[in-house]
Amino acid sequence: MKPLRILLVNEKGCFDPGIIALAKVLSARHRVVIVAPLSPMAGVSHSLTTDRPVRATQFNALNRVKIFGVNGTPCDCVGLALDKLLKAKPDLIISGIDHHHNRGETIYSSGVVSSAISGTLHGVRSIALSASVANPKQERGFLSVARAFAKKLNYFVTNIPADTTLNVNYPTKFQSSKIKTTHLTTGMVDNTYRHEINPFGREFYWMENDVMGHGLECLEQRGDVYWLKQDHITLTPLKYDLTCDAGFDFLTKLNITL
Repeated sequence: MKPLRILLVNEKGCFDPGIIALAKVLSARHRVVIVAPLSPMAGVSHSLTTDRPVRATQFNALNRVKIFGVNGTPCDCVGLALDKLLKAKPDLIISGIDHHHNRGETIYSSGVVSSAISGTLHGVRSIALSASVANPKQERGFLSVARAFAKKLNYFVTNIPADTTLNVNYPTKFQSSKIKTTHLTTGMVDNTYRHEINPFGREFYWMENDVMGHGLECLEQRGDVYWLKQDHITLTPLKYDLTCDAGFDFLTKLNITL
């Protein structure tokens, strides 16, 4: 496999152990550049910064790897990198390594998955990479995931269709031979907010339970949640075209005129 030009992004920050571990492993063979938020931007989905200037600060903290910290969202990082920061279009964009699994309906709020999809929208093959590690504040757990992922990189790159984003999740205890291509689990989102009143009498709310996902109804679907519970690495192909073909056909048959 020839060396690739790889852009790394994430939602946790440009010095998060997950992205640093991935950069260290991949830069041994490939040309790697990090363009990621300066501070954590979890749960921002596909949001873009439009109400203030976006700035990029370059850091020389890793050998062979340029690091740009951006005061914006993960999708800002992708757009800015492709338009201004990179000298050439990358062969691959990898978003991660996130230390929370991005599975089921959680992908819709994930900056990690959304920035990977943004890469696909820009015509670059893209992967969202997540893993469950024992200590997300240390590189050690991420390094083992990065090394295992790097061994499969050629397989991933050569098999991703041009219009498809690959969502990859590693369980805590993984074996590289246990890989499952599977679908997203549904019925996981269950937002509840706790109501409180501060000492000055003002009301406020905390999101208390943003995601369910471990109920039997979710496991019975035999989707990504189920296979992660079985210690499989899960691969889920994602299409950015959200058009519902069945709904499109139904509305066309109605022959609605305005």
